[in-house]
Amino acid sequence: MLKFRSSQPQEEPQTANTVIGVNSTFRGTLMVTGTLHIDGEFEGDILNCERLEIGEHGVMRADVEVKEAVVMGRVYGNIRALGSIEMKSGARVEGDLAGLSIAMELGVHFTGRCSMLESGNEAIELTGGVRTR
Repeated sequence: MLKFRSSQPQEEPQTANTVIGVNSTFRGTLMVTGTLHIDGEFEGDILNCERLEIGEHGVMRADVEVKEAVVMGRVYGNIRALGSIEMKSGARVEGDLAGLSIAMELGVHFTGRCSMLESGNEAIELTGGVRTR
């Protein structure tokens, strides 16, 4: 039997190196290198996070800047991603989004503004609806 490989390189799922689990609550400043997965409750600041995952039971109350974000739970705050933002069915986001790529599945509840960033080092910043460089 012959099997053909896809010409596209397959991305391996990234494992979180920091997890806030179900029934856990964290308030404060969290400095994370790598991936943060939230399935409990988080309120505060997140620094140096590359990938943020909000699990289906997760609740985040924060404004964050990350490389990538995947939301399956609830977010109350703004997300700025220098890469992609994905919102999965069942997610609830109340806040503004800014990213290079933003994807929203059917069944997402989103309240806020959505802004697309330019690629490269000249990513624009939206402040009060006015573009600045």
